Amino acid sequence: DVLLHMRREQAAREAEAGGRSGRAAAAAATRGRAAGTAASAEGSKPSTYEPPDHYKALGAKSSADDAEVKRCYRKLVLQWHPDKHPVDRDLAEEKIRQINNAYETLSNPLKRSAYDQMIAAVERRRAGVRLETSFVKPRMSIPKEFMLCPLGRPDHFVRVVADDMLRVQAREEVPGVSFREFFAAARFSLWWLPEVNNMCRLRVQSSAAQGVEGGLSLKFGLSDDFADASESDVMLGVVQDIKKANLITVASPFSPGAFRFEGAYWPGRYLTYRPPSNLLMAKCVDDGGDDIVDFLLVDYSVAYKYMTTCEVLAGAVETQCQASSSGYAKLSDLRADLNVRMYFQQMLGSTVWNNKDFETFFEGHHEQFEFDQKRSRVKLRYKEARKESKSQDVSGGALGVHLAAAEGPAELASAVLAAGSEDIESLP
Repeated sequence: DVLLHMRREQAAREAEAGGRSGRAAAAAATRGRAAGTAASAEGSKPSTYEPPDHYKALGAKSSADDAEVKRCYRKLVLQWHPDKHPVDRDLAEEKIRQINNAYETLSNPLKRSAYDQMIAAVERRRAGVRLETSFVKPRMSIPKEFMLCPLGRPDHFVRVVADDMLRVQAREEVPGVSFREFFAAARFSLWWLPEVNNMCRLRVQSSAAQGVEGGLSLKFGLSDDFADASESDVMLGVVQDIKKANLITVASPFSPGAFRFEGAYWPGRYLTYRPPSNLLMAKCVDDGGDDIVDFLLVDYSVAYKYMTTCEVLAGAVETQCQASSSGYAKLSDLRADLNVRMYFQQMLGSTVWNNKDFETFFEGHHEQFEFDQKRSRVKLRYKEARKESKSQDVSGGALGVHLAAAEGPAELASAVLAAGSEDIESLP
């Protein structure tokens, strides 16, 4: 009752403030419409909610089967290989990056299904079509441990980047961070509170068992003065003021499995992702703009599904190159690798690629792999040179050398996963 009373008072103050600023808002709206007309004439900017168009990037229809997706990928890799575009190499590199990202998603049934679901949600939002959510029970629907993925940004996740700092990041934005490290910092849970149905605190899961009541929770600095309470940054810390930490969980009106987090004592203020990487509490605007308030809560137990084909193959190639006198991994050995076979079977739902498919993939990822077509073998590009230049003055034993020589998340993850506990403890 006390909370409901406070929310009503806050809503009344908002209405009063809105009345006082009515004329200013009307003038701003007029200016906005004028600006919108000008923007329309120049071409509108896509909303942040809009995911990248992977089907367009591959030149494939949304109904394309796996064989058609693979055919489109092979055609575009041959067309846009940077070696064929010495004058416009930067453009070709960007095209190849888009093509690879599209193929990574559309060739993986799990990622493609999630992507299609996100596309459908964005289309509902654009059309103003809302789902019926009265039957959704957040306490029963939300995983015990999860990752927060902004709707429309399937490769971005809320992460802890410092003791009290939060950012929304994609893996490509933090090079050098391993797969395991990236997602370990994106692991959250809810601490449900008994006062009001669906009231909770959003906390870092790793802090839940550290003896701090409720763990380290997201908290915000909305001012008690309503005029200054339109938005605030979000940070981590021990909760001392429940008005600046308690949230109400609300099902998203656009996507099943997505939720919003409204300030329990601040009606209309929601946890918000504002590009490029900011997380804050702000007013919800559903009719456009760059702010995103809907988050898919991805079960943390399936984080491994976000490992890319490139990472899996890089790990296998690295292992086999170390065991080979030639320094290369034969495609026949790569196709027989147990980890590779399990990945294709369990994640891609298909048999291992044939040599032609591997050749296309390695040509598309020429910066990571050096492919010898004549001998049907592959190695990680410039690996030996990196080892020679980085192995000097490195502490941490053999693992330290491997980590220093690693290039990118794939090789870092491979080195850590293959290391023993003594090697890890020897790191500085």
